[in-house]
Amino acid sequence: MTPTLPRRWRHLAAALLLAPGTLAAQTPDAKPANGIPSVTTKRLTLGECLAIGREQQPMIRAAQRSYQASVIGSKALGNLGFVADLVTPDLPIRKQQASRGLTLGLAEIQKVTQENTQDITVLYYSYVYASQQESTATDIVDQLEIYYEVAEGIVKSGARDPKMRLNQFTLYSLQNVIGEIKAQRLKAETGRKLALEALRDAMGADGSFDFVPADKELPKMLSGSVTQEQVIGEALARRPELAQAAAGVDAFRLEVCAQAAVKRSRQVPTLASGSDLHSKQVPLGMRNGEYKPGALAPEMPPGLVGRVEDRVARATELSLRQDALYDRTASLVRLEAAKAYLTWDAATKRVRDSEAKYERGRLLVEESRAAAIARQDPEILVTNEALAGKARTDYAEAAFEHIKALAALERITAGGVAVQFPGR
Repeated sequence: MTPTLPRRWRHLAAALLLAPGTLAAQTPDAKPANGIPSVTTKRLTLGECLAIGREQQPMIRAAQRSYQASVIGSKALGNLGFVADLVTPDLPIRKQQASRGLTLGLAEIQKVTQENTQDITVLYYSYVYASQQESTATDIVDQLEIYYEVAEGIVKSGARDPKMRLNQFTLYSLQNVIGEIKAQRLKAETGRKLALEALRDAMGADGSFDFVPADKELPKMLSGSVTQEQVIGEALARRPELAQAAAGVDAFRLEVCAQAAVKRSRQVPTLASGSDLHSKQVPLGMRNGEYKPGALAPEMPPGLVGRVEDRVARATELSLRQDALYDRTASLVRLEAAKAYLTWDAATKRVRDSEAKYERGRLLVEESRAAAIARQDPEILVTNEALAGKARTDYAEAAFEHIKALAALERITAGGVAVQFPGR
């Protein structure tokens, strides 16, 4: 029986090395191993997911309702007529402030929509990424389990061949490796499920809506180029936050005029009397070893009291403070744009490097398969299969980080850098 074992190993090894499902023979487009969608499950492209999000996401609908309420309020001021202008001397100015409010509302819709676009894009490809990682882990486990069965049979048979470096410790080592990879597969499976639930929430879809992303692999998005100066310029020219800050500057300057228009009253409502300026949360700065500066919040009481000179003086100071808020917003936008560019640039370099490593790993496995049969040394195969698997995993991770950087770059430039994701 002993002389037949090497031939048996060569036969099984050849089947293993030439199997069409072998890890390194696959390109990074493998299907998920578990959780295969049913026949009734809808496969949605990124563009279809984005369209559903624009239609159903409550945050977008809320911003649209707020804008429509501002439109109604502005029309209400316009319907008061000429007599109301005579009785209320600051009314013409309040009408101008109301128009600035419409600008704020439109900018808020744009801002929320752009944020939702980034969320859906990242979560869509989070699902694809987790699926690929799950598939990679399954491929490695399948290969190692086949090898384990062969190795276990050889060890149990008591065969002794100086060319075969197999023993019980080899089996223990394989069991440990297989267990670790199965744990990684479980982590990827959980990540895939979580990504799908988060994607459903970002789209504003009902919990019973049965769908999965249509893409089965992360796309290569290495074409096109942009400079840091272009990214910063687009962000400063297009960001809705700056449009909101500019409209706020105008509204606060008009408040000075409104207070000056009311001569006899000792208490005059301000633009804040009809809205809550602090209703939106302002990001706070963090001091935890990473520089994350905070923004400024607008400041205006619901009413100003005193003589006209005193009210005008206070409104002027608050208006100048709003100018500082605009400058602060512009500074934060500039910083965010610079950070987004540098992150994207680093991610681009990493994905190119990891892709080259993946190709080298694939070629290495092809050569090691032939060497494993010729030398009857299965350890070289296992080692190189593991290296190729890691290279494939690293490539998928780098591609995912690159996609996230692109999605952030698009939002931060408010579409100035347009990313042509497949199926969009």
